[in-house]
Amino acid sequence: MAETKTKNTNKKNDAELVEKYQQMVHFIKNVMYDVDSDIKRAKLVLSKLERFDPSDFSTLAVDAETEEAIGDDKLQSYTDEDAQVVEWIFDGYFMIGSDQKKYPVPLNYASKTKLVPGDVLKLKILSDGKFIYKLIRPVERQHVRAVLSKTDDNKFIAMTDDSKTYFLNQAAVTFFKGKSGDELYIVTNADGSGWFAAIEAIIKK
Repeated sequence: MAETKTKNTNKKNDAELVEKYQQMVHFIKNVMYDVDSDIKRAKLVLSKLERFDPSDFSTLAVDAETEEAIGDDKLQSYTDEDAQVVEWIFDGYFMIGSDQKKYPVPLNYASKTKLVPGDVLKLKILSDGKFIYKLIRPVERQHVRAVLSKTDDNKFIAMTDDSKTYFLNQAAVTFFKGKSGDELYIVTNADGSGWFAAIEAIIKK
């Protein structure tokens, strides 16, 4: 009896360690994505600055691409009638608001809207505590073929033909009744950055 209890305790401890491990992996990947995104934005703006001609100030005009690169600073947080409104960027798991806070994103909403990292959304928090979400600036997307697989801790992921791994909305996989080995079509950032993808469709094997 005591031996069985010990084994169950060990299994619980092992499961907790695996969960902590996965959390740390996800954290590092999210940080790497943020750093990579910031570097790309900085390079784009620097390239624009390097082309500046002091004799022609029109060369410093901000085009659409540069505007998009520096657009994160335009996120707003304000009060609209009796509601608090926060604009934020989706990172695959949370929304990072203009108030620098992290807000959870309902899995069903993320799945239905097919959110990908970089999407800009607006959250309206009503006086009664109700949350209303709206996608206001979607990033450019691409569609990718993949295969549905599972991690050691039983989480569904997408494996592309070029062996890149994307984390998935587990609620979406459940909705599509996906199983390991199923053919998968996902939506990602157009530049392929980030470690999260939305599900477009699952083709049963």
